[in-house]
Amino acid sequence: MMARGGAAMLPARKSESLLLLVTLCAGAGWIFSKEALGALPPVFFIAVRFLVGGLLLALAAPAADRRAWRRSLWPAFAIGSLICGSMMCWIVALHLTTALGVGAFLTCLGPLMVPFAGLLLFRQKLSGRIWLALLIALPGIALLVGNGFREWRLEAGQLWFFGAAAIFAFYFSLNNRFAADQPVVLFAAMQMMAVGLLALPVSLWLEPWPAALDAPAWTWLALSILIPTCLRFLLQNYAQRLAYSPNGGLIMLMEPVWAALFSALWYGETMTLAQMGGALLILLALTAARERSVRA
Repeated sequence: MMARGGAAMLPARKSESLLLLVTLCAGAGWIFSKEALGALPPVFFIAVRFLVGGLLLALAAPAADRRAWRRSLWPAFAIGSLICGSMMCWIVALHLTTALGVGAFLTCLGPLMVPFAGLLLFRQKLSGRIWLALLIALPGIALLVGNGFREWRLEAGQLWFFGAAAIFAFYFSLNNRFAADQPVVLFAAMQMMAVGLLALPVSLWLEPWPAALDAPAWTWLALSILIPTCLRFLLQNYAQRLAYSPNGGLIMLMEPVWAALFSALWYGETMTLAQMGGALLILLALTAARERSVRA
C-alpha cells in the first residue's frame, strides 16, 4: 500500500518540480526582456515576441484544434487585447524602472486584484480572506515604494507596474469565464498572436523601428521568445495536466523571488530591509488569499 501510495505521489511531485522550473523561466524572462530593451523599442519588442511566440506555439497545437481555429478567433482576440494592454504597461515599466526586483513584486499583485475584477465584471462576492490579504498587502506596497513609511519615492515605472497588474486581473477574470471550452494550446497561441498583431500598429505609429539589430539584440530577443514565452507555457500546461498539486499556487509565487535574485546577480541591484519586508508581506498576502485552495 505504501509503495502504491508513493507511486501515486510521483506525478504531483513531478508537477511541482516543473512548476518551479516555470517560475525560473519567468524570472529569467525579466532579465532577457530588460536586456532586449537596450536595442529594441518597448512596444516593438512586445509585438515581435508575442507574434513569433504565438506562431511557434500554434505549431505545437493538435492538428484537429488547428483545423477548427475559427471558433476561437474572436474570444482569443478579445481576451488577447487585455493581455496586450497589460504587457505594454509592463514593458514600459520595465523600460523606465531602476529597481527590477521591486517591480517584480508589484506586478505579482495582479492575482490579488482578480477577485475585485470579478466583483466589477460579474458581481462575484469577496471573501473575508481577500480583505485580510489586502490588509496585509497594503503596508507591503508602502514599504516597497517608500522608505519605512517615511519617504515616498514612487517612480513612473512603478505606476506602470501597478497598471499592468490591474489589467492582468481583468484578463484573468474574463479568461476564467470564457476560455474553459477552448482548446488550451491553440487558444493560448491565438491570444499571443493577438497581442503581437495589436501591438504592431501601435509600435509603427509611436516608435522608430531599428534599421538593423546586432547579434546581442537578436540573442536576447530569441531567448525572450523561446524561454519565458513558449517554453514557460508548454511546461506550465504539461505540469497542470500531469496532476493536481495543492502547492502549485504557492510555487508560482517564486517568480518575483527569482526576478529579484537574478536582478541582484546581473545588475547588482539591492533591496533595503524595508523593501524586503514589503516583498515578504506581499508574498504573505498572496499566500493568505490562496490558502483555501491549498487546503482543498
